[in-house]
Amino acid sequence: MRTSDAERQRAADFLRDACADGRLAPNELEERLDALFSGTTVADIAVLVRDLPGGRAVIPRLDDRGGLRRPTVPTPLPVRRRHVSPAVPVGFVLLIVGLGGLVFAALPPLLAIVFAAVALSVAIAFGLMAIALAPVGLALFGLAWLVNRVFRGGAGPRGWAGPRRGRHPFL
Repeated sequence: MRTSDAERQRAADFLRDACADGRLAPNELEERLDALFSGTTVADIAVLVRDLPGGRAVIPRLDDRGGLRRPTVPTPLPVRRRHVSPAVPVGFVLLIVGLGGLVFAALPPLLAIVFAAVALSVAIAFGLMAIALAPVGLALFGLAWLVNRVFRGGAGPRGWAGPRRGRHPFL
């Protein structure tokens, strides 16, 4: 069966890789490439690559009806993700609250009041800091995205590759 130019090119790339790996001498590579491009059938390719490891993958094969069958690409196995129940984070929160309640109940009354006041003031302080610094965080995120987008040509949201070459990035 006759081969196509693409099949010959794939075999030529394979032979060049074999030479780069040290499996073929440069003069032997030239001889095989000459024979490859002067040959016209699948058998010609098979003779040139069958003594090299992985050469069978380059040979176009015939199917039951006499047509060419290409090597199939194995489909990747699906990634099994571990599903975490929504009850797990709730359980951690309940555990922390329960431990805090035990510590609170074990303290003398005056110390418990001081402990509660300190815990409440720390929680309020963190909440106020989070509210006050949220715009700063958003601004830093936006600046980092802009630097990545303009100077490094990185993809934006949803894989958007950006403007074509030669155009201004903001147009």
